[in-house]
Amino acid sequence: MIDLYRPKDKAVVPILLFVHGGGWSAGSRKMGEGGQPAHFANEGYAWASAGYRLVPQVAVDDQAADLASAIAWLVKNARHYRLDPQRIVLIGHSSGAQLAALIATDPAYLKAAGVAFDAIKAVISLDGAGLDVPGIMAAGAAGSPFYKGAFGDNYTRQQRLSPQEHIGPPDAPHWLLVFDAGHNPSAGRFATAFAQGALRVGNVDARVLPIENTTHMRLLEELGKEGDKTTQAVDAFLKEVLGSVPSVP
Repeated sequence: MIDLYRPKDKAVVPILLFVHGGGWSAGSRKMGEGGQPAHFANEGYAWASAGYRLVPQVAVDDQAADLASAIAWLVKNARHYRLDPQRIVLIGHSSGAQLAALIATDPAYLKAAGVAFDAIKAVISLDGAGLDVPGIMAAGAAGSPFYKGAFGDNYTRQQRLSPQEHIGPPDAPHWLLVFDAGHNPSAGRFATAFAQGALRVGNVDARVLPIENTTHMRLLEELGKEGDKTTQAVDAFLKEVLGSVPSVP
């Protein structure tokens, strides 16, 4: 379940894998197919929008495994589609950011899928939910049907599915954690705690970026649009962490 968009030239390009949100129990890969594919293809990247099975039909563990399998498919077919299997960036929105961060901190998922962990060069979290699962459950999310359905009451399970708990080598080396500063202060608090932990324990590059005058959904919907501050920040981050990419005529 992957929709793949890439520049029309013949250059080998890095892969941006989008992981949609929806509270683990809803959403679709089509959420990442607005203006994003055209914009990032024009910047010289392949944009892959991945689907995964939903709660309650499967558990969060299975969702992470589905996404690891999607990464394995991209790596396996990289030559055919002229993709660079050594330069992959995960971009997750909302609950999709938790899944992306889990894959990029807990090496078990990529190992099971047969993918080298160091293929993941960076993670971009857009108003990420669940970076610290026990923390956000204790802060009130336990009353949310989305969180309750995804993580339940078992503290050990919550820890196992929490990216915060897996901070430490090996982690993806670069992180950009964007959050809606006006409407979602808890996202900023948890993103900051995650970044501080990653910098201290994992010795990685982790940056937190508040965005004003936006909303949870606008962060995604306006990604790829001209003049959008999140897009500008993401473009600059990608150029820095992935190096130069072939220009697209």
